[in-house]
Formats: sequence, structure tokens, C-alpha cells
Amino acid sequence: MKTSSALLTLGSAAMVAGLQQCTGSAKDEGGNWFCGAVDQILYSNVGHPGTYKAVSHMGSDGSCNFEDKAFTGPLAPFNEELALLFRGPLELDRLSVYNIVEKKQKRDAGVPQSQIHARRHIHGHHHLHKKHAQEKRGEDWITATIDGQVVSWINTYHGATDVPSTEPAAEEKPAPEEKPAAPEVQAQALKEYPEPTTTSVAPRPTPTKSTPENVATGDYTRIAHYDADKGVADGLVFLGNYGGDGSGVFDNVWGNSLSYINSKATGGSPSPQILEKVLIPSNKEFAIYSDKPCTDGSCGYVRPGSVAYHGFGGESKVFLMRFSMPFDGSSGFNADMSAAWLSTSIFPAPSNIGDCSCCQTDCGEFDILEVLASGDTKCKSTFHTNVNGGSSDYFKRPTDGFINVATVFDAASGQVSVKILGDNVDFATSLSEDLVQSWIQTGKDNSLFSLFSLAS
Repeated sequence: MKTSSALLTLGSAAMVAGLQQCTGSAKDEGGNWFCGAVDQILYSNVGHPGTYKAVSHMGSDGSCNFEDKAFTGPLAPFNEELALLFRGPLELDRLSVYNIVEKKQKRDAGVPQSQIHARRHIHGHHHLHKKHAQEKRGEDWITATIDGQVVSWINTYHGATDVPSTEPAAEEKPAPEEKPAAPEVQAQALKEYPEPTTTSVAPRPTPTKSTPENVATGDYTRIAHYDADKGVADGLVFLGNYGGDGSGVFDNVWGNSLSYINSKATGGSPSPQILEKVLIPSNKEFAIYSDKPCTDGSCGYVRPGSVAYHGFGGESKVFLMRFSMPFDGSSGFNADMSAAWLSTSIFPAPSNIGDCSCCQTDCGEFDILEVLASGDTKCKSTFHTNVNGGSSDYFKRPTDGFINVATVFDAASGQVSVKILGDNVDFATSLSEDLVQSWIQTGKDNSLFSLFSLAS
């Protein structure tokens, strides 16, 4: 297997990214580098301490206040609560979320809640689309070693394009009083990564840190489950950016908040609904949170009147999903650009509107499988946080059927694995530690894996 690696630096040649494996030959397609198709990408050195600015107040005059939030840990900031988000065309068939019974965890789960974020860029998506103009992000210097030459350039971020929205009818019911929540979208753009340079086959990484004392290990317990065929949803809630349509709020300053969605994910709902077995069309998005509502400030600041729930907590977590990403023959904005991603639940919580959002200060997002070009058959995986990074290897888009995907956050090793599993996957009420570890290990008999180490 031919491999490549690239040394990237953000802002300084001294900050060097680790291993980037390239299966096959690297090819530039529209500013994104693609190498080869794989069944697993294993990320190491994921956690890095840092600080982001969390929204602390949203004024009726459009003013926005922030407060500093520090994060640390083997997977920081992804050891915080996470929300799961999807963009069509996509059909979700099954989902189970697991974490370890936290015997030694040093903090409770009550981190922030969320809403969805809009992001459109060369290496990214446009999530839960917003109706206000998006701000252009700043510029980063990128330095890379390409074919033995050190080169540098400015990497520019571009915000999302405005999409008009319609204010909901006056007769719509307001959101339930006991359930605040988060507002809406904003756009954030991702980095383009240069072509990897050819090197020898990369060695398999080994954890560089001992297991932290406060990280629990052991078997995993299912904390949320969804089965579209059986019409079952337990431990989770479906939300969307439809505030003012049955639940949540809408105003001309901040637009739509999060709301409950109807069973077909085509609009809002006054109460939680179970998503039917439906194909979500292009440029439509929904989010999944835990069923624990944000109360008494447990999720940080929440836009008044919004629907707000906790994300899924735990230092170590597993997201086991079965979905398809078929073509829907559409055209226009975000057409045929399926995506599944995770966000720290504070990320979209209060708002992703213009500058009133933590997304510009690296509060955290992880793209599991994301189509970057309309109608493409390749899905990239990328981290967006204080240390950005993503493999140039890709997953084949599941256009003709369903795939089972295990996304494992392993705090003990500081690694995150995305792995395509076989058809015979048991979405059981518990997972043994050995089984989860087998989803992290690359395996000597598996040549369709890729390794990527985030910058240190």
C-alpha cells in the first residue's frame, strides 16, 4: 500500500502536524485533496487544552456578550456533551449512543445544549441554514512541506450565503415554557489541506499518554436508541431549525431558534416526535440530542423561548449508526451534499448568527462523513477545533444501500476512530470493552485503514 504524509503548520513552522497517511495517489479536486477509499480512519493526539468564547447573552437589539470557557482532557473539547447532526439527502435507519458507566468521572454531564450551525465552504457544510448574512472568517497562515520544499500561503475562510426565510404564521403555538434552547445557524469555513508528500509506509501510532486517573474504562452502556423500522426512540429527541413553527421562537433579530421537528422532518412541531423512516432531501437538516432538557442554567446560556436539551455526555463515547446517502437528483445550494457530524452541544446552542457564536473560537465539531461537492461519491472526515485536521483518505458514499458506522471516542488513548462495519451489527443495550477496542484497532488483515495524528 502506497502511503504519504504531510507536515502542516498553522501560524508557525514550529507547530507541526503529525502523521497524515495517504492511501493511493493524492488528487486535488476543487481545493480538497483526496487520496484513496478506506473503511476506517483512526485519529490520534486528538485532545488539546484551550479556551473558546461561549455566548452569555443575546440582546433584543442584536448585541451579544461572551464569557471564556476553558477545556482540557485527552479528547478536549470532544469530552464535552455532543449533539449529532445530519444533512440530506440521507435516510437514518438506526442509531445507538453509548458511554461508559463513569465510576471516576470528575464532572457531571450538564454541559451546554445546542442548535444547528450553518457552514458552507470548500472543506465543509452549511448546517441548519440561517437567514442572516454570515461573517467572513479570518485568515490563517499555512506552512507545508511538499516534495521536500517548504511553502506557505494564506488560507482564507468564507462564510455562508444568505438564504431567505419566511416568518412563521401568527397562530403557531409558542414553545413549552419549561424547555429553553438554542437559536440557530451560522456559517463557518474549513481549511484546505495541501497535498501530502510521498514517504514510506507509516507506522501504527501508539498512545503517548497513560490513562488519566479520572477517565473511566470498561464496558459501554446504551444511553439512547432509535429504530426507524420499529418507530422507537428512547433517550433522545429530534430537533431542527424551525423555531416559531409549533415550538421555539422566531424574531427578526435572531431568526429561528431550535424547535421540535415533525415526524417527516419537514417543519416544526409543538412536542417531541419520532422521526419516520423517510429520506431527508438535499439542504434539509436535523439534530439529535439527549432527552434531558436544559433546566436551571444546566446548559449555560439559552436563548429565551428556545427548545434546549443536553447533548450526549461522557469522556468516552460510541455513536453507532446505520444510514444511507442516496442521490436525490436535486440542483442548487447544497444539492446532493449529504453529511453526518458531531458538535459540542454548546456550539450551536445560543446562536450561530454572525459574530454571536462560539464557532469562530473553536468550540468543536467533528465531521464523520461529509460530501464536499454536489453529487460527489466521496465522504471526508475532519476535525474543527483549536487544532484542525482531517484525513485526505475518504469513505465511499453509501448511495445504493445502508452502511453501519461506528464512531468511537476513546479517552484512555486520546484516539477517535470512524469505521465502516459489516452488515451483521447488533445495536445492543451494551457493548463490551473488547468489542469497542476492536473497532479502534486497525488490524493486520485490514489494508483499508488510514492514520492521522492531529498537530501537537
